[in-house]
Amino acid sequence: MIYQQTEEACDYLLEKAKEYHIDVKWKHFSPTTPPGSSYEYRRVVMNLDWHRPEELIFQLAHELAHVIHGDTGDVVFYHASFTGKESVEYKANVGAVELLVPFYCQGTEIQCVNSTNFMQSFHVPHYLASIVSEKIREYYKN
Repeated sequence: MIYQQTEEACDYLLEKAKEYHIDVKWKHFSPTTPPGSSYEYRRVVMNLDWHRPEELIFQLAHELAHVIHGDTGDVVFYHASFTGKESVEYKANVGAVELLVPFYCQGTEIQCVNSTNFMQSFHVPHYLASIVSEKIREYYKN
C-alpha cells in the first residue's frame, strides 16, 4: 500500500471515529503491544511502534468496530486468532471490513474493485475472504 493511501485511509477512519464519538490515541509502546479499545471510555489506543506497521489501518478499523458494536470490557486486537464466527474478535474483524469497504470502493466502478487487492491493501486475515467479497457486493447493491 502506498503511504499516501495509508494516510488517506487513516484520515477516513479518524473521521468515522469522530462520527461515533470515539477518541483515538496514538502512543509509543513495545513493538509487540497490541492496540486496544474501551467501550466504557469510547476510546481506542493505537501503538505507534507496532512491529508490523502495514497492519495499523486494519487494526484501527478493528478497534473502532469493538467500540461501535458496544463490546464491553477492555479488549485488544488479535489479528491471527480465529475462534469462530460468534467470537467478539471475529465480529470486530467483520466490522473492520464494513468500515473499510466504503473507503476502498468510493468512486470506483464495480468491475475495477478487487477483493484480493482490498485484503492485501489492509492486511485482512485470509479467513475473511468471503466476508470481504460479500461486503463489497453489498456496497454496490446500495
